Amino acid sequence: MLLSSRTIRQRSRLAARQCRRPVPRPRFSSTDARTTSRALAQAASAGSFAAGLTVGWVMYRNGPSDKSEIKDEKGPSLVGGRVSQAVAQIPHVTRSGITVTTTPDLNELGTSDEVAYTKPPTLGDITRLLNENAFTVRAAPGGVDRYDGAQLASNSPCEDAFIHGSFSNPLGTGSGDASKWMAWAVFDGHCGWQLSNLLKTQLMPFVRRSLAEAKSADGGEVPEEALQQALTKSFTTLDDALVKSATAIIESDLPFAEKARRLEPAYAGACALLTLFDPQSRKLHVASTGDCRAVLGQKTADGKWKATPLSVDCTGATPSEVARIKAQFPDEPDVVQGGRVWGLQPSRTFGDGMWKWTAELKKNLRYHFNGLSLPSQTRYKNYKDGPYVTAEPLVTTTQIPDPKEGRPSFLILATDGLWDTMSSEQAVDLVGKWYDRQQKGTSVVEPEKKAEDFGPVVLGWKQQCKYEERKATFRDDNAAVHLMRNGLGGADEEMVRGALAFRYPNSRDIRDDITVQVVFFSPGQ
Repeated sequence: MLLSSRTIRQRSRLAARQCRRPVPRPRFSSTDARTTSRALAQAASAGSFAAGLTVGWVMYRNGPSDKSEIKDEKGPSLVGGRVSQAVAQIPHVTRSGITVTTTPDLNELGTSDEVAYTKPPTLGDITRLLNENAFTVRAAPGGVDRYDGAQLASNSPCEDAFIHGSFSNPLGTGSGDASKWMAWAVFDGHCGWQLSNLLKTQLMPFVRRSLAEAKSADGGEVPEEALQQALTKSFTTLDDALVKSATAIIESDLPFAEKARRLEPAYAGACALLTLFDPQSRKLHVASTGDCRAVLGQKTADGKWKATPLSVDCTGATPSEVARIKAQFPDEPDVVQGGRVWGLQPSRTFGDGMWKWTAELKKNLRYHFNGLSLPSQTRYKNYKDGPYVTAEPLVTTTQIPDPKEGRPSFLILATDGLWDTMSSEQAVDLVGKWYDRQQKGTSVVEPEKKAEDFGPVVLGWKQQCKYEERKATFRDDNAAVHLMRNGLGGADEEMVRGALAFRYPNSRDIRDDITVQVVFFSPGQ
């Protein structure tokens, strides 16, 4: 979640683990004729600290490159991704399993008085980076023609997560693929990645159980209100299991490490947006807690694309949310300030125990179980017990028209990293034009042309990543990647390069984690 007000950048205590790029494994060889193949295998698997240091040094000196050889005049070379045999040392593994190797030769680092910086992404790297986590699913069961997805991290590790797929009809009606429901969801974590990652596997089981319990006793049609209540129950039941269990966890006989792991997800927080599509009724159910957003794009009679919101951003800046919270806490006038609930931007979230637990419990957790010092007791002196935020979602149900009626439609769901760069209307317009090009058989990939001069690149406090219509471009086969690229600068390739050149934590001031899924509905069965 991109902070609206500037703060001192520091790594989150819950997100200290870094994503590391795999280092190419050196090909080891031995000059000892007596070394057996088994010993070689052990040596290769153990790895060499010296070789690893060299590989890391070379990667630092040269940055990413598509060339087969990476070389520095004063250092070792990597040929075809392998460390030069003159540098790679073969470790010796003792019977006790301890790896012994030679002392790394730091002379290999050279004596240059010039700083070797990592290289920024090239124009060729842009497409590769944007498509690194992209996917397309065609001919999905039940009323879906295709759907595209993509994710671009700003945090390290990424605090966003997502799921997609089909599941058995929870109402027990129909049979075969045509009756399977489809699900797409995006999760936007904050104060760490732990909770968004947990929701990938834990939310759907709660949803399926709750929907199954909503089935009509006489086998008749389940009322729309009952389905919405079931979705609400699944969200709140899961959140209660995570947050309200804290006291029982710390008072249990579990080992400390087990207690820590069970408390960890509730220290973090996550916004969640879940969409479920019933192909038989062609109804799309959307449950949202937080500021992820779903929007429906529909083609009108005049050939234009109309954007219909399917969710409401639940934040401290949303008038309806501000009114709800102030009515709940009439004696706490400072509860919502500057678009935040005691400093927290979303007003509905999973987790975020520090905004839901009592002051006594939070003190216990902070002193004895490494609990977060949030909200700041110094900054928010009038903070009491709450709970100030809730996981209860806002649920909507929308009838998806049959494309046979001449009204093709698509769904866009994304974390706020995309919505920070463009409006719902702009996103629908971009995907609608992309769709029209596809239908006309127009090549999505634009022909190469001289880059237009869009002026100097500015990224920082003055300007963050934003979509501009004059920079719109259509060069991606994946609709989700198409949205991400345009949100980062579109045809202004130097702007996109600049946006991707900044890495965590600096990237957080100009762009957030971005996760997008775009669903194109097919004619009814």
